[in-house]
Amino acid sequence: MSAEARASRSEAERFACFCLVGGIGFVTDAGLMALCIHGFGCGPFAARAVSFTVAVLVTFLLNRSLSFADLRGRPVLSALAGYLLVQAFGFACNMLVFALAILRLPEPFSAPLAALALASAVALVLNYAGARLLVFSRVGSRVGLSSAPEPR
Repeated sequence: MSAEARASRSEAERFACFCLVGGIGFVTDAGLMALCIHGFGCGPFAARAVSFTVAVLVTFLLNRSLSFADLRGRPVLSALAGYLLVQAFGFACNMLVFALAILRLPEPFSAPLAALALASAVALVLNYAGARLLVFSRVGSRVGLSSAPEPR
């Protein structure tokens, strides 16, 4: 097998793991959102703010440990800060799609869970690219960084 094929397969495996972690994050997000809406009487937007925050922390820990374990060159707080920035952008895109689905799409697509699924699917590519290229890339391979390792 060529080096390109091995690298491609490795990236495909990394993406598959990222998707699995994303599935865990989705269940966390959806479960907490449903609990906040049905258990505590929150509106869908307030419920999403709570559920998304917890889901981001869960996915950071799992992605750092599983999806990108071989690319853990940054100290945990630095990686978390970068991950939070990437996820904030992903969240903005996610919430835009979520809001548009609830406000503009017909039933059943405007139901909160359906809107969440649609928003999560749209944000997947942005979140993976950001995590892979900006947060969990090898030290020095990010644009504008030297090849010197970061201090721990």
